[in-house]
Amino acid sequence: MLLLIDIGNTRIKWAMSNGDAIEPPQAAMHADWDNEECMRAFNALPRPAGVWVSNVGGERIGTIVRECARTCWGIEPHFVQSTREAAGVRNAYTDVWKLGVDRWLAMIAAYAEYRRAVCVVGIGTAATFDAVDAGGRHLGGLIVPGPRLMVSSLLENTSGIAVRAVSGSTGPDLFADNTLGAIEQGAVHAVAALAERMVDRMGELGHRPQLILTGGASAEVAPLIRRSHVVSADLVLRGLSILAQESV
Repeated sequence: MLLLIDIGNTRIKWAMSNGDAIEPPQAAMHADWDNEECMRAFNALPRPAGVWVSNVGGERIGTIVRECARTCWGIEPHFVQSTREAAGVRNAYTDVWKLGVDRWLAMIAAYAEYRRAVCVVGIGTAATFDAVDAGGRHLGGLIVPGPRLMVSSLLENTSGIAVRAVSGSTGPDLFADNTLGAIEQGAVHAVAALAERMVDRMGELGHRPQLILTGGASAEVAPLIRRSHVVSADLVLRGLSILAQESV
């Protein structure tokens, strides 16, 4: 069994995998994680044969995970990096290491599952959009703030809006009748619209992609998208599992 760890901007997720299947993951906010919290989580797990990590959450949490794996099991974790090519997917970035490893792993997992052109949209603290053609060529991508970050950015940086948004609610319609609802509706519809635009642009280029949503805020955006799509949980963990199997 392998321990797979996905360290995102805000949350850390981990799950055991036997190569064929990934157990239901556990998750926590990692801003307040320390060695004690990490050790508590790791000590509840069976000893893994290896530890594979995706980290976009920064050096501090990466160091905590590394030290805890060494202490618990004497295992040096493998921190995955984006590469020029892996599992049939070719990286579009000139400096391949600058592509966020979470995006890279999500593309690998999505392409492995569908073996056709895919648009992979990861919606969390940031919203990322990546296009891969039917031959596995990464066409490039986009990054915008995720819905919750859009909302908090407006509330924290625009005093007039913040005053008017102290209360309110989001209704089912696109058009809100209060400031807070307008901000929240604008944020989720902006991400949904960009996902649709990406699918349409791939169509203009001659591709017929499968649109795949993943990430913690997918459920907020998915009902608003008017293109065929699927919500696929834990793509980053599945990408880790694929690369771990290829390394054997």
